[in-house]
Amino acid sequence: MGLLRRIAKKYFSKKIINLFRNNINIFKVNSTRKFFKNAQSFPNFLEKSDLEELQKKYPFPPEYGYDEKSLETRGIKRAQEILKLQGAKKSHSFLEIGCWDGMVSCILCRNGKDVTAIDKLSEGLDERAINEGVKFHQMDASNLQFEDESFDFVFSYDSFEHFSKPEKVLTEAIRVVKKRGYIFLSFGPLYYSPLGEHAYRSITVPYCQILFPKDMLNNFADQNGLVRIDFNHVNGWSFDDYEYLWTKYNKNLKVLKYDKFYNLEYLDLIRKYPSCFRDKSVNFNNFIVSSIDILFKKIDY
Repeated sequence: MGLLRRIAKKYFSKKIINLFRNNINIFKVNSTRKFFKNAQSFPNFLEKSDLEELQKKYPFPPEYGYDEKSLETRGIKRAQEILKLQGAKKSHSFLEIGCWDGMVSCILCRNGKDVTAIDKLSEGLDERAINEGVKFHQMDASNLQFEDESFDFVFSYDSFEHFSKPEKVLTEAIRVVKKRGYIFLSFGPLYYSPLGEHAYRSITVPYCQILFPKDMLNNFADQNGLVRIDFNHVNGWSFDDYEYLWTKYNKNLKVLKYDKFYNLEYLDLIRKYPSCFRDKSVNFNNFIVSSIDILFKKIDY
């Protein structure tokens, strides 16, 4: 395969190379789907020895980056992404749900927007956001303390998979956004996807939540001096669950943009242990859709 890549790079355009890679992924997905479909009913979980072996195979990922420069760079990138979305440039009042450091809101303020940001915790908030004019409130996203139709644009990054009541958060967003206003959600990794347990600072094994029982994971963490996993940190919703949620509120919201991002890097684990996956969900897509970007417009009756 290394020789083929070198030949392809030399004689073919980047576009053709990408198409070639995508076709390989399609083949791998389809073949893995067959393994999944024909899986036996046992085992439902793997053994401790498997966990020990797989933990050695997968290294810890690089740091996400919470230093000042990384926070600002990420805030700039996301704010620019928002301002390119339909309706954002003409919108004035913005609400960020689950803001944490608040740097996306900070950059929007620099661009002349009136921005309010909420989070259930305040310790992650960057002072630069407050200094720039962001109005921060420590608040539960499922119980927003704002009047109906208060904002032109509501958005959230990397929070929706953490909310314990995502449907309630969505209905609150619908309530506080103005008629013909916009809601943008960008979040992941989804629970059933490779890194969906958000445990990669402790258990590096992709799909650990699918392959091993929770008590085994935390016992392993204790025995190896690793941080215990907070299983309440994510809501456990599958891609299917979110698909149903969007459909449930299609009388309130019109979908303007819907992007699904796939993580196909660990299909070998599904092929090797298909019964563990089949036991958790019969929909193969739940295991490969990793994150979602979706833009809604509130319907004006």
